[in-house]
Amino acid sequence: MIQIVLLSGFLGAGKTTLMQRLLDTYKEHKIGVIINEFGEINIDAKLVSRDGIDIAELSNGSIFCACIKDKFVDGLIEMSKTDIEYLFIEASGLADPSNMDDIVAGIKKDTNDNYLLRGSICVVDGCSFLELAEVLPALERQVKHANAVIVNKMDLIDENTFKEISEKISEINEAVQIYAATHCDVDIKDIVDHFAACLAGSEETTNTYESRPQSFIVRADEPVEKDKLVRFIRSIAGSSYRIKGFCRTVEEGTLEVSGVVNNLVLTPWPSEEKTEIVVISSVGIRMLSMITESSKEILEGRFYL
Repeated sequence: MIQIVLLSGFLGAGKTTLMQRLLDTYKEHKIGVIINEFGEINIDAKLVSRDGIDIAELSNGSIFCACIKDKFVDGLIEMSKTDIEYLFIEASGLADPSNMDDIVAGIKKDTNDNYLLRGSICVVDGCSFLELAEVLPALERQVKHANAVIVNKMDLIDENTFKEISEKISEINEAVQIYAATHCDVDIKDIVDHFAACLAGSEETTNTYESRPQSFIVRADEPVEKDKLVRFIRSIAGSSYRIKGFCRTVEEGTLEVSGVVNNLVLTPWPSEEKTEIVVISSVGIRMLSMITESSKEILEGRFYL
């Protein structure tokens, strides 16, 4: 029987880092992976890609929403026919996994009842959770339907903030186990082996066509100057949920771009990638004009949509 472990958590909380730790920890096992992105292109699939691991990419929506739920179901059915032992699923940052139990139960006949939903791990961004949980229903649902919660980025918050976060998490899900971490550095096998029971029953997801955020892909044909890349991202960061992708630079070659609000990280990438940066807007379609104007002002229009 294939054991499913679901990863949830807001954009930029650290799910991809945790996925990488899962793959390292279970490297002696046969593994399948499903990576879900809201944007049209799947950056995280490139970040976790490894030889010998089957990775299915599902983009342009949440796997729990009608927009691509059928593709998710098809992917689960196909994966069930392989000889993997574990299936790790990384949901998109604004995904509401409330109906995951129903999805697995609904395909029992198609999969010969070959799946065991082992549990869900929610990664919480210690810097932004308290603020965002009040305005984004999906974040509360991620915690409510989790078997374990990792409060990440402990190096950026103090003990009082961690206490507030823990109290909020327990208020939403009184049974869940809470773990503190930096860079998701946890004993992941111990967490999976000792999942707490989830008291929340399956319910209808809040992910709908109407609630989907606007996302945009920024591209460039030629390498750009690093300082101008930074200025461009900072000019739109305050109006975005998440900025991530790859950018070819004049000075340092390809850089992985990862931004959450005003926290930007640029990391050298070992292979050449074309410039594609996904921007998930918090201001809707207005982001389109913001990107266009910033590109003209800072990069002479070299970034385009």
